[in-house]
Amino acid sequence: MISSPFTRGRAGFLLTSLLAVVLVFAGFRAVPQADGFIQQLVRQLGRFYAATFPEKSYLHLDKTTYAAGETVWLKAYVVQAGNHRPDTLSRVLYVDLLSPDQVLVRQQLLRLRNGTANGDILLPDTLVQGRYTVRAYTNWMRNTSPDYFYDQQITVWHTPLDAVAPAIGERRGRVANKPAAARLTVQFFPEGGNLVTGLESTIGFKAVDANGRGVDVAGTIKDSRGRDVVAFKSQHAGMGRFQLKPEPGQTYQATVRQSGGAFLTMPLPTALPTGFTMKVMELKDQIQVYIQRQGGTGTAAAEAITLVAHVRGQVAYAGQGQVGTGTTFSARIPKNRFSTGVAHFTLFDSQNQARCERLAFVGATTPDLRIALQPNKARYAPREKVTLRVAVTDAEGQPVAGQFSLAVNNAQLVPASMEQRTIRSYLLLTSELRGTVEDPGYYFANPTYNTNLALDNLMLTQGWRRFVWKELLANRFGNYPYPLEQSLSVSGQVMNGQLLGSKETPAANATVLLLRFGTENQLMTTTTDSLGRFFFGGFAEQDTSRLLVRVQPQKGLRNPIVRLDQKVAEGAKNLPVLPLKAGSAEEVAYLQSSKRQQVMERQYSPDGKRILLQNVDVRGRREISDGRRLYSRADAVIRTADVPAANSFINVLQLIQGRIAGVQVTGSPPDMSVTIRGASSIMGSNSPLFILDGVQTDASIVNSLPVQDVESVEVLKGPSAAIYGSRGGAGVIAIFTKRGNPNYDPSTDPYAAAPLGMATYALPRYYPTREFYQPPYQQAGAQLPPNDTRSATLFWVPQIVTDANGEATVTFYTSDIGGEYRLSLEGITNNGLPGTGYGTLVVTGK
Repeated sequence: MISSPFTRGRAGFLLTSLLAVVLVFAGFRAVPQADGFIQQLVRQLGRFYAATFPEKSYLHLDKTTYAAGETVWLKAYVVQAGNHRPDTLSRVLYVDLLSPDQVLVRQQLLRLRNGTANGDILLPDTLVQGRYTVRAYTNWMRNTSPDYFYDQQITVWHTPLDAVAPAIGERRGRVANKPAAARLTVQFFPEGGNLVTGLESTIGFKAVDANGRGVDVAGTIKDSRGRDVVAFKSQHAGMGRFQLKPEPGQTYQATVRQSGGAFLTMPLPTALPTGFTMKVMELKDQIQVYIQRQGGTGTAAAEAITLVAHVRGQVAYAGQGQVGTGTTFSARIPKNRFSTGVAHFTLFDSQNQARCERLAFVGATTPDLRIALQPNKARYAPREKVTLRVAVTDAEGQPVAGQFSLAVNNAQLVPASMEQRTIRSYLLLTSELRGTVEDPGYYFANPTYNTNLALDNLMLTQGWRRFVWKELLANRFGNYPYPLEQSLSVSGQVMNGQLLGSKETPAANATVLLLRFGTENQLMTTTTDSLGRFFFGGFAEQDTSRLLVRVQPQKGLRNPIVRLDQKVAEGAKNLPVLPLKAGSAEEVAYLQSSKRQQVMERQYSPDGKRILLQNVDVRGRREISDGRRLYSRADAVIRTADVPAANSFINVLQLIQGRIAGVQVTGSPPDMSVTIRGASSIMGSNSPLFILDGVQTDASIVNSLPVQDVESVEVLKGPSAAIYGSRGGAGVIAIFTKRGNPNYDPSTDPYAAAPLGMATYALPRYYPTREFYQPPYQQAGAQLPPNDTRSATLFWVPQIVTDANGEATVTFYTSDIGGEYRLSLEGITNNGLPGTGYGTLVVTGK
């Protein structure tokens, strides 16, 4: 469950005690108790996180460089966004592989257990070379923005398995990297939100090229009189800052110079004549906040203000005071009141309107986990057993339990990068910011004055928040059409179709039926909500199932349209384009190593013997057994294809009227009834048993079934109906739809478009995760490869669980490839602390 803002674990405190830390200078008053507005702010933050239950996903990949035909090994972590505990409500995770053009290549559905799942993506050996994106999200995360999806760019080199030619750049399938355009974009961000005349502000800036990558720049600021006011220079990844105090009547523009000598001129944001500014500074043990106000002519009176600071919805400070023109409100907040991460500071004016907002990273109070990876030896021979001890403790040295994953990579083929993303940098930093953060590990690998300054520049330029205060205070948390999934599900919306002079409208309180075909036919029913939305859950599929979703006719529902939710999220991020070093020595070495390993795995790994086909034109068609019938022969059969103008009938009962001896159909659509002569009644009813694609249904469904979707109608009488027991005493009418036939080919059906009020869906299955291959050296008599060429990824284990002592043991075998191997372990503790550990081992090659 989400913890209350009033009881924040180690830093729990009462709301009234928050106000005691407000220090007000220049004679302004401190507020001794929380007023109604502060109580409302804190209450609404808690409500937002409890009602919307935001989630984060993260993927630990075995590496980020691959060759076509290899496997991407991954471990998924899904946590609550508020406290990072891996016990979210979602139980289904979507993992997509997107092409360099952001087209879906693969999608997998993983079953989450305790917030984690194992997975792998087999890269087709026909993939075009380039930068691909692996992204992960839950159905619930789709209610907000793709900015909240986890995404990671990976490099995929392309080479045929039968040869690695010296002329790498000329191989089939190669896509040459075009030189980046020289276009430069520079944005300026006043601290707190606005420039105000007469008040000095810090202005952050960020310069990026046409590919979205940071560019080092320098420049000057000129006022409208042409005078140089200030010079500036970027510090890291195209970001930097400078100070500016706008003068009355002046406007400002920046002249930016790139390292190559090109110039770009652009205006700065216009300064407002009145307003507030906010400055946030990090001291050793405190966060200092300064607030100033420019009231304009005749408005020197002080104005009441409210300042709130929180980290992921957990309130660290809430205070009130007053500030007037020419004076400063200041608050010092101890760092130990903040959880580690991105803190949001928001200033409200006397009308309770948000006027300034600033992000700052606070991380001094929660040190990293201490993760030790201790191999039993420093050096190993080929094919020797490695016993690795994993020990995890907190900052105080106390053991902690958690879930972790481990990759062992060849340090030469997969070089280490201290700037790369880790689970810690992602959960605490990247996931809280808008856009892409370049080299997020840079801010954590070696904390210095420069890295801390660069991190604060990032806070100035890439601000982000999960809500808008105005909407939050009005109790409007946004629309959430995508439901939480604790199992595979089907959801969508029913709309009243357009009539003459009208628009589509949601069909509230409509009855929706779901028919599931397969080894266990099933009929489910639900009712739409006020927005016409419906949801079916509880599927635990190991194989793909065919489903038919249908709206039951009712008064006031005309021309119903069923729109099923697509399971592929739209709106992928525009990630920076990273250039590939085509034809480099590193590429040649990696491709040669990959070729050897793929050949070995396809010969000796059970999973490797599977062949992945892509873009195969299948000319033949295998007939699949139709298991919808319990009986072998019907007394009468009508096939719609044999009835002239069959599709002109309103429903299927009108179709069979007068066509089958002994079957009497009376009434008019949509209220027709059927009796079968000579059949005995059931509990006083002469109505026969209706079977739709092997599932029992009722007359109302049959009355609304369009003929266009019916393949055949079969009638059973007397002894023939005995297979259905007493239910078939009044006879059986079995209806078979075209879509229910596993051999149905819509390309040959002129009426293949789904009729009104109906939709079909192939429910996918959970992905059956494969196991990383290593030769079975521990098995006597096992078939072993003559050359063990595992190298780029020597070993991958996705499921390491530390015990009460914070320990776990992992064993694996070295290969025949010598060199230094890097151990990389990532994971999260049960109480939501992310961590990463590293180690090395050396293998003496043959």
